[in-house]
Amino acid sequence: MILINIWMFFFGAAVASFLNATLYRLEKGYKYPEIIKQGSHCENCKKILKWWELIPIIGYLLIRGKCPKCGEKVNVYYPLSELFLGTIFVLFFVYAMPWYLWLVVMFLFILSYFDIKEQAVYKDLIHVFLATTLLFYFLFAFDISNIILPAIFAIMIIILNLIKKSFGTGDLLILFGLGVLISWQQYLVMFWLGIIIALLYSLVLLVSKKISLKGAKVPMIPFFSISFVITVLYGEQIYYYLLNFVEIW
Repeated sequence: MILINIWMFFFGAAVASFLNATLYRLEKGYKYPEIIKQGSHCENCKKILKWWELIPIIGYLLIRGKCPKCGEKVNVYYPLSELFLGTIFVLFFVYAMPWYLWLVVMFLFILSYFDIKEQAVYKDLIHVFLATTLLFYFLFAFDISNIILPAIFAIMIIILNLIKKSFGTGDLLILFGLGVLISWQQYLVMFWLGIIIALLYSLVLLVSKKISLKGAKVPMIPFFSISFVITVLYGEQIYYYLLNFVEIW
């Protein structure tokens, strides 16, 4: 079982590595077939990477986070994202999550890439995500109660945005798409957990003076992605634990 979990971890990390490389090349305007056939290389000095330098996470550690030839630093986002998706693959395998949730998580990985790198996500990509989650809802998770709370929250966020813009339209649609796939209890946990994680991240950046309070923009999709994963795994337990905790007090 341990060997299978290790294999699942590196499989998930390899998927993350592949997605990162493909998205980067798309972003840089690579054309077919170069986008697939061209070997991985340092973008600064064009050095072709050796096979062991391409091992997810381990390769990053072996080269100490920089190109062995020119010293160009490798963005820490890449090993962290590989660690993130690898861990999710193990947890989803252990808890036997439905196959469509694996696809949703990989879609969120792609959306998070653009939100982190560009602080913007293509509208067409968000529309495809929403259509996909709604299709999964009608096919695998159909429950009228699942759609009510996400719809209420969407209306509330739209009203709040009229007063002061707090959420982007893309964030709103992604929240709705995720919400229809889970129970209303899980949705509450996912929403507020995502907000709390984002606030904690912002506080760390403020304390370290990496951002200023005025005009600070925090990509929300990665944090809602994290909270979604935690929620589908442990959301019900978290909800009832908090409910019991409130009743005690």
